[in-house]
Amino acid sequence: MAFARFAGAPRLRQCLGGVAALLVLAAGSAPAAAQDVNTLLTYEVSSDNISWGSSVNVLPSDTVYVRTLLTYTGPGTAAGVGQVIFQPVVSSWHSTDAVLNSAGSTAIEPLVTDRNSPLRGYYPEPGIWGRTRTFSAVAYSTSTFLRGHLGSGTAAGLLRIARADVTNWIGEGPTSGALAANNWNGGGGVNIGQIANPSRISSDPAFDASTDRVLVFGFAVQLDATPGSRTLDISTPAGGIGRVSTAGPTYGEQNARWFASTTEVSSSLRGGVEVIDAHINVIPAPGAVALASLGGLLVLRRRSRR
Repeated sequence: MAFARFAGAPRLRQCLGGVAALLVLAAGSAPAAAQDVNTLLTYEVSSDNISWGSSVNVLPSDTVYVRTLLTYTGPGTAAGVGQVIFQPVVSSWHSTDAVLNSAGSTAIEPLVTDRNSPLRGYYPEPGIWGRTRTFSAVAYSTSTFLRGHLGSGTAAGLLRIARADVTNWIGEGPTSGALAANNWNGGGGVNIGQIANPSRISSDPAFDASTDRVLVFGFAVQLDATPGSRTLDISTPAGGIGRVSTAGPTYGEQNARWFASTTEVSSSLRGGVEVIDAHINVIPAPGAVALASLGGLLVLRRRSRR
């Protein structure tokens, strides 16, 4: 997993240190067996929302755009995205940084609960963030909308994107049942999926059989004006991927699913996720650094005169 390269990994590992002990069906049962990876989740960043890459150099106060792409890497071929749930985590976050909301909304993604509404999932239109329409099969509501959550304690300095009602940090909360989504099974994150051909209604987008670098989600951050250099790493730890929380042989495994055919009702190709991180390098302009240094010298001189 790219999580090992994540600059916030030490703190996230502390937060998630108990997760491995939870990967059991019940007391005395064996942990879930290792699973094969079938999904590549790639984060990319941009300073202009046009040119994209794994890293970008920006100034304090700049806006930075982030997008997520999925690729099927499992055996054989897939015919589309069934469901992949993930929680983006950003390191080196300041409390005065901000995640941008969509135009006319109080959430990252426009608040639309009606499946027939054409507003749900309109990213990447200008000013609209969240999931792309084709892969927003599950609608959010006024209580489950996507937002940024600031970490505290061992997760201080981290930002996590998930549903508004998923208040626990990754790896915390009940380990089974509906409440496991807050936040042990990762199910309260960004829910990507499309509606299978047999279940689509006339207002649903056409089934998309793409499986290579499928654009599924985007958000933007407004950096604060704090001087000084820092690097914000964007990743998703293993526990932030949607996992199976019902009793059975796959309990605790990541649950990335793809359709085996365009006529399949349920997505049967299931596996784990590999994450490719992205990096935002905040590099102040040379003039700003010089002014900051000059200001420090003036303060020292004033103190020395006293």
